[in-house]
Amino acid sequence: MPVIDAHVHVLPNFAPMAPWEDLGRVDRLLHHMDECDVDKAVVLPVVAEYSPGNNQECAQWGREHPDRLAVLTDVPMHQQDAAERVLRAGEEFGAVGTSYYPPKLDEKMQWMLEEACDALWRAYKDTGLVCNLQIGPANYGVLLELAQRYPEIRFVANHLALPGLAGGPDAQDETYGGLRQASAYPNLSIKASGFYAAAATPWDFRCPQALGFFRRLLKGLGADRLLWGSDWPPVGRHVTYRQSLEIIRTFAAELDEGDRAKVLGENAARVYGI
Repeated sequence: MPVIDAHVHVLPNFAPMAPWEDLGRVDRLLHHMDECDVDKAVVLPVVAEYSPGNNQECAQWGREHPDRLAVLTDVPMHQQDAAERVLRAGEEFGAVGTSYYPPKLDEKMQWMLEEACDALWRAYKDTGLVCNLQIGPANYGVLLELAQRYPEIRFVANHLALPGLAGGPDAQDETYGGLRQASAYPNLSIKASGFYAAAATPWDFRCPQALGFFRRLLKGLGADRLLWGSDWPPVGRHVTYRQSLEIIRTFAAELDEGDRAKVLGENAARVYGI
């Protein structure tokens, strides 16, 4: 079975990781992947003041390592030229999808459902690119509406849909804050990534609380809808790369062999077409 890490960042100077700013170098990532028998990774650019050219950098690394790295392109979807950027992403960057990090995670993104965004969603339908979103509890309703309204578009939410943010569900909430309704929308997937963000003790590689959220999603949506991702290098502040993989491979005991294969790579291969 392929093992695909559905969520990594690659950049030579990841300033927020100081004093380990170079932890996200491409050679370091490939070393970890080789060491852990990870076949491929999906790269999400970090376009920020300290890395304004990371879209271009990631595209270049994707061209240099096409058998190991598939790339997304960071598109600020709230900007007026977002549709044009989506239309160019495949040809310009070799992207299999786009990545969006909203300026503020706790603000409603109702604007995504307004008529002004019609051209943006047409661009996704025309290109077939995956729409990868950093989205939290405040916008579960928006995400569900998008998945229902645009069944042709593949949507992916990062990091267990960030249940640890304000207003998020607890691991005993069978509805997962309403997100369990996503079971009706096969075009919506959730990454089992960034476990530290949902953990009471992020240093504990067994991640009991975060695995509780994972189990709730597994029960509500099924194994076909979950994609493992490490969130390297930020996860490196808490656990090693191997430990981020073993959370699913070893500690998610409720997964049978077939479902584990889906979560660890088969789903990512299908969703991203890689």
